[in-house]
Amino acid sequence: MSLLMTMTKWQGLTLTSFVLLGLVILGRTPLRLYRSMVMILVWMGLFYGLSAGWVWSEGNTVWQGHWSMSGLIQAAELLWRVVLIFGMTRLYSAVTRPLEQGLGIAYFFNPLARITPKASDFALLLTLTLRFIPLIVEEALILWKVRLLKGEWPSSWLKRVSEGMQLIVPLLLLSLKRAEELAENLTARGYCSGKYRPLILQDRSIEDYVGVLVLVIWGVSLLVLG
Repeated sequence: MSLLMTMTKWQGLTLTSFVLLGLVILGRTPLRLYRSMVMILVWMGLFYGLSAGWVWSEGNTVWQGHWSMSGLIQAAELLWRVVLIFGMTRLYSAVTRPLEQGLGIAYFFNPLARITPKASDFALLLTLTLRFIPLIVEEALILWKVRLLKGEWPSSWLKRVSEGMQLIVPLLLLSLKRAEELAENLTARGYCSGKYRPLILQDRSIEDYVGVLVLVIWGVSLLVLG
């Protein structure tokens, strides 16, 4: 869908905006999940507006330019696409657990495994990455809380950076230890290259088929409107 966002016109963007709004309402996701995007989008909007909206003639300097309405419209359309892509990504990560994301990606890599065994290895890599990112974040929070128990967090910016750098080493050691344990478990279970297959933890329900149908209709509509 993100790829289609780069090809469709304003009609497709309008359709996607309504669909995304409906999904947010149906998913009952809190609006605070999107609050962190506001500042990033503001800076991106300023950048796009200056780069596309401020033009100058050949031979003139930058400060001798002027605002272009067509450039500002182009910048607004580009920012609109970015907002929709960021919104869909945030919604997907909010309603889908990391393990389910990894299993879904690995499932779609299954046909490629018949062509090359590297597809199975890549699917396993994505699954493990998505699975262990929350664990690494949790361990980082634990290390940070342990550091707070030892004393007050410094007020100086340089000292904060130094304290943060000191937390990287134990976090890296914990991650390497977890990776070593995982490698030993895979070896003990007889895993070899090209033999990874995703597991379906539950049967497909009617909601799954409805979701696939909605995505197909959504994608076809974007292609038609594009």
